[in-house]
Amino acid sequence: MTNFAHVERRHLAALLRRTGPDAPTLCEGWTTRDLAVHLVLRDGRPDVLAGRALPQLPVLGERARRTEESLAGLPWDRLVQKVERPPLYSPARLGPLDRRMNTVEFFVHHEDVRRAQPEWHDRPLLHDEEQDLWGSLRLLAKVLLKDDEDALVLIAPGFGAVRGGRGRTGTVRVLRGAPSELLLWAFGRRDRARVEESVE
Repeated sequence: MTNFAHVERRHLAALLRRTGPDAPTLCEGWTTRDLAVHLVLRDGRPDVLAGRALPQLPVLGERARRTEESLAGLPWDRLVQKVERPPLYSPARLGPLDRRMNTVEFFVHHEDVRRAQPEWHDRPLLHDEEQDLWGSLRLLAKVLLKDDEDALVLIAPGFGAVRGGRGRTGTVRVLRGAPSELLLWAFGRRDRARVEESVE
């Protein structure tokens, strides 16, 4: 079976080369350069990500800031190469771990760049790719949807259903779509995800 995380990484790198460093993304406030820096840090510098999460710790916060500035200052093609090929010591080099860690990350961010462009269009995914994304959504749904006050039921025909939300309002919202589209919706890309919504 093909490693979907690896496929999405390659496609995202190719798209980044085409769009350039200043293209918009669906990540609020981020250009493609900001997104590329994020992906490189995630692959090879977890210490820097900790510094971003805990900026009140002076050593970690300052190291994070300097490292981000250094990466952001790289020539675009070199930065994209780092997105495309994680460092040798990265867990992303190990197939099974790469699939577990990066399938959702690279799919969502690939779509963040694709769907932010005015000429974007649907792209069909293979059944196995949709199955990978469905498995991830089943694991993540409770966490991703925990802040929604309504009860949510996400239905992917041929794959199943997952539930989420707090259910405090008495409203049940049902969303139907492909696993890939439901995953994007659950990750907050609600205005760009192709899902059908009904209230029951």
